[in-house]
Amino acid sequence: MSLPSSSSHSHNARQLSQAILRLLKQNPDLKPRYQRAKDTVRAFRNPAFYEMETRCNLKCEGCYYFEGGDTWKINGNRPLSDWQHFFSQEAERGVTMAYFVGAEPALAQERLLAAAEHFPWGNIGTNGTIPLDKDIPYRIGVSVWAGDDNSDRLLRGASVFRKALGNYAGDSRAIMLFTVSSQTINQVPEVARLCYEHGVELTYNLYSPTHSYLNKLARHQQHDDKFFRFSDLTHSPMFSDDDLHRTREILGASIEDYPETVAYCQEYNDLMCQPGPRYQLDDQGIAINCHSRVIDPMKYYTCDLEPGQVKCGTPDIDCSQCRMYSGGWSSRFTPSLQDVSCREAFIGWLNTIDTLGRIFLYPRPAWLQQESATSRAAEASALE
Repeated sequence: MSLPSSSSHSHNARQLSQAILRLLKQNPDLKPRYQRAKDTVRAFRNPAFYEMETRCNLKCEGCYYFEGGDTWKINGNRPLSDWQHFFSQEAERGVTMAYFVGAEPALAQERLLAAAEHFPWGNIGTNGTIPLDKDIPYRIGVSVWAGDDNSDRLLRGASVFRKALGNYAGDSRAIMLFTVSSQTINQVPEVARLCYEHGVELTYNLYSPTHSYLNKLARHQQHDDKFFRFSDLTHSPMFSDDDLHRTREILGASIEDYPETVAYCQEYNDLMCQPGPRYQLDDQGIAINCHSRVIDPMKYYTCDLEPGQVKCGTPDIDCSQCRMYSGGWSSRFTPSLQDVSCREAFIGWLNTIDTLGRIFLYPRPAWLQQESATSRAAEASALE
């Protein structure tokens, strides 16, 4: 499949703009929510990814970082003054949303504190075993792979979730990011219950295999004590179509059961749990309509503070099987023509953007705090 031409892109943009104007004229009650959606998306207008550390204290099955390239081999021992100067320059070029990634950013907290002086919004991806300094004012995405100790040890080499809950109970910065897999679908209700009881929000990611992991499966590679400990072609975290159907039902039920805890929405859940690729792919199998693509090298930096040559924040992911939350949510910034085909579809997109803001933005901005159960109830009654 070839890339869309600029003329077709412009035509689609005009169609989209006209459809939105028409919908808002017919449904003036949706104008405040559309303005809120635009304000939310604006916070992400100039994002950048920063690898903060090349070390980690866990060994997860099919690790996205150590199995996804060679950036972990980079010598990132730059003095703190270099990081401070670098972040100052990044702020000057207008970065609005900073994603702090790598092996384990919590092992480099002095760098995170330096970044906090410069960026209005930030997201930190951490395994949660090491609490982050209270003075770091960003959203903390705590990766969760399982809800029980046995599964946790199998998938991550240690019992992680319980420790992370203890570290972040009641911390408004934190949101538990449960990477649901075929092996942990049934653990969703327990994870949601525990997050509710510990006063911490929860959202979901769907397991997506890397090329390295798929190649090991295809070669029937022997297991090791690092990132390929148990998987084979008949026993792995990957989803079948039946698994996706069951995941959709279980995640949907958790949204209903714990609305104040679970930051997720039915519209996004329906989209990600559909069988088949979630993106259009080019001749090399690379997604062409994923907004997590790193087209500009100045959007991704490795630990030596140099631009990284990567396709996205998880460069070894197989795009044909990718349901990663980073690419999935960012690819909803702009509505599709289907999203503006009618009032109901447009409300579905607005719900998605509200949820996106709830997941990624901390502290929660004023425009998102305006959301109320009353407005949702009014919209629901209008659809009846």
